[in-house]
Amino acid sequence: MKFSAVVALLATVLTVSSAALPVEPKVTFDIDETQQHAVEGHTPFSASLKSYIVVFKDSAAALAIERIEKDILGLGGKIGHRYDSVLKGFSAWLPTPVFKALSTNPLISYIELDGTGAFLNFLTH
Repeated sequence: MKFSAVVALLATVLTVSSAALPVEPKVTFDIDETQQHAVEGHTPFSASLKSYIVVFKDSAAALAIERIEKDILGLGGKIGHRYDSVLKGFSAWLPTPVFKALSTNPLISYIELDGTGAFLNFLTH
């Protein structure tokens, strides 16, 4: 059985009086029963949090990004570093249902697992 959920995380419709700013789309998504129990707090997220880098499209308004950050926190996620110079986004620890919901958001350019990089130093003689 599926629960239809309209979460503020994806319902980022901005009513803008200025023609210079784009209107953000409203999006709905489905959360299945196991995800619904997790969102309601029946399943502890702490064990299932994974670290991601969330990158927004250039057209995403700052207010929409702030709302998504607040919704992530409200759904058991954590916000890490915010990026604003090279790209528009943030690092976050997300529960799987929140990751799945975010991945359908039209404001997001991409989401990737955060990981450590390695620098190899080759010595030449």
